[in-house]
Amino acid sequence: MTVRKVVTRRSCHFRGYFPSLKNGKAVPWESQLEGAFLRLLELSPQVLRYAVQPSRERFVTSGGDTTYYPDVCAILHDGAERWFEVKPAEKLLHRRVKARVEAIAIHFNKTNRVFSVISDEDLLVEPFCENLCELMYYRRSEMLISGSLGHVSLLLKEHGPKTVSELGDLFGQGLAWRLLGLGYIGLDLEKPLLPSSPIYLKGGHRHGNFFD
Repeated sequence: MTVRKVVTRRSCHFRGYFPSLKNGKAVPWESQLEGAFLRLLELSPQVLRYAVQPSRERFVTSGGDTTYYPDVCAILHDGAERWFEVKPAEKLLHRRVKARVEAIAIHFNKTNRVFSVISDEDLLVEPFCENLCELMYYRRSEMLISGSLGHVSLLLKEHGPKTVSELGDLFGQGLAWRLLGLGYIGLDLEKPLLPSSPIYLKGGHRHGNFFD
């Protein structure tokens, strides 16, 4: 649950709502960088669900009482929580911002929670960023019904496709990319998506260690 209103009219920044299948509702974002992180959360097989601006944190620093709203809390499939601040790398170089982030990290450590900072250097590198956008295009639909998914599973087991091209030959391009977008079949998100790209029939998409 979001504890602070994210999308308002009082800003020149790009803001909007993200259609989340994992959460079953639209999720607000307040920067393009944060939107990129939400795409990763949607596609990561490790993430069960997530919330933006999920809590109001209060703690004391050398400057006095501090209030902080984490950008994102992700709940993993094993039940673990991961808390994130999404910030451009350039801003993290500013002395005041750096000191604030360090104080936030200390606060989360004291409350036995895992806190990380995610920047454009993590999310906007290519082909990673382009791959997220490409797969999200094919995620804009409902999950496959159980009967259809059962038929898909039987064909995958029988034919064992190993590349994007072989997957398309088996199911047709439309369904093949829908399966990739919905995460039923995985890809290495840090490599170019080509017809010859290897696919993973178990474990979902591969990406960096954002949730370790």
